[in-house]
Amino acid sequence: MTDLASDSDTADPDPGQMRVNNFAQVENQQNNFYAESRTPQDYLDAARRALAEHQWEQACKSYADYLEREPPALPKRMADTRTEYALAKLRGRRPRAHPDPTNSEIHALLLKARKLDPESPAAAVLMAICDEDLDHAFASEVGPSEETRKASADLDLEWARRIVTTVRVHESPTWQELDRRVHRGGTVPMRVPPLSDEERTERVHRMSTLFTPPPAIPVREPRLNPLYGILPLAGGITIIWVAMALLTTYPNPLRSLLSPAPYIGITGLAAALLGGRLTSGALISNWRNNHAFNRAVNDYREKLRVYEDALPSHAQISRWLQHDVAVVVDRALARLGIVMEELHSTGRITEPLVIVGPADPPRTKLVRHHRIGPGYVASRYTVFVVCMADHKLGAYRTALDSVTGRREREEQTSEYRYRDIVSVNVKTVRLDLPPDAKKTEDAEPTYAFVDAPEKNTVAERFTLIVPGDRFTVTTKVSTDDGQGTRVDFSRADRALATIRRRIAASTVRT
Repeated sequence: MTDLASDSDTADPDPGQMRVNNFAQVENQQNNFYAESRTPQDYLDAARRALAEHQWEQACKSYADYLEREPPALPKRMADTRTEYALAKLRGRRPRAHPDPTNSEIHALLLKARKLDPESPAAAVLMAICDEDLDHAFASEVGPSEETRKASADLDLEWARRIVTTVRVHESPTWQELDRRVHRGGTVPMRVPPLSDEERTERVHRMSTLFTPPPAIPVREPRLNPLYGILPLAGGITIIWVAMALLTTYPNPLRSLLSPAPYIGITGLAAALLGGRLTSGALISNWRNNHAFNRAVNDYREKLRVYEDALPSHAQISRWLQHDVAVVVDRALARLGIVMEELHSTGRITEPLVIVGPADPPRTKLVRHHRIGPGYVASRYTVFVVCMADHKLGAYRTALDSVTGRREREEQTSEYRYRDIVSVNVKTVRLDLPPDAKKTEDAEPTYAFVDAPEKNTVAERFTLIVPGDRFTVTTKVSTDDGQGTRVDFSRADRALATIRRRIAASTVRT
């Protein structure tokens, strides 16, 4: 077999000779031939298949290839194609997740679609969803217009299903309307419903009763000792008997009057009368006091029964507090401008971390009752919400009135990068000062207890420190008798471990 690539083949060609080589890329020639053999409709069909299969890159490329070769068509078809292209460019993510240039391209496609077909409901609805999501990100929420509502109602079910299954924007009212059309009842998690008027009234009554001291136990009056009257009575009777005995020794009654016997008898009679009065008075007073005490005990038992019947159960307190905290979490997400989708990409953490504990004294009182289970219940709670996104930590803190369930006006919202966090810790401190005392560097005031005088208390506190700011939340208060406050769904230890892990991860990346 001879080598076709001889030396003469590789030598410089003679100027008078013509040389033909075969170095062209056959693959590119085949691709170009295949591309030229495809019709615009083939590109459109491929784009729609990729969009249905959520193959975003392939869908975007096929739509772009089609628009380069787009033949003349009806304005409605051209508008629908650009709306589909805009839907593909969202790549299954909400608009706020894309950079500004991508959102500008999507907006331009939708504007072109609406210019081609002003009556296109798909373009109008998708543009409204994009605008509503971006408005929500900038805390500038505006309800859908009448035009948007009409377009949403006119949109056919297939387009509604395509939009709802491609991109999820739970905060968009227009998207929610489409979702309810596609899925019976909708798939958007319902916001925390408010308590009914009846339950709110019952809550205030029961929680107010809990933080009211129970009926006082009646105290029996000291019993009078009849012995102090019996002794003079017995002595007086004895003296009278002696006087009568002396009188019988005198034969002449007139002469007996001049003797000391009558006077001794008078003295005995006085002593007997005094003793009888003291004895009868003691017996009557004891009977009256005993009757009054028995009546007071019966009244106390009735009042205690009414009081305990008006107390909330442990399940009610937990349900009401969980409801209040859920409302606060919604408030935290809104104030921080964070949606749940931003938290779903942070490993295993898919929910905001919530830390709940008694608010600081002296406005906060603690109470414990055997009818509501072990542990203390606080009249006010501090709620600390930690939202952990990929590159930042959002923190929100406020206080709740556990009687009414209302959030207090004071609230604090901050955002930090993980590498800016100076310290996060949980420590225990003793509360040695009276409840109405002022905090010092060495000591802090304790809590006021509804059911008992002052107690030696220890507070466990979660602290997050960043340059120029500090978040401190009391997570638990314990007393010397082994009792303490407890909130079953508070996750201080989990928040501590998670934040430390994210700080370590950000340090490694940097």
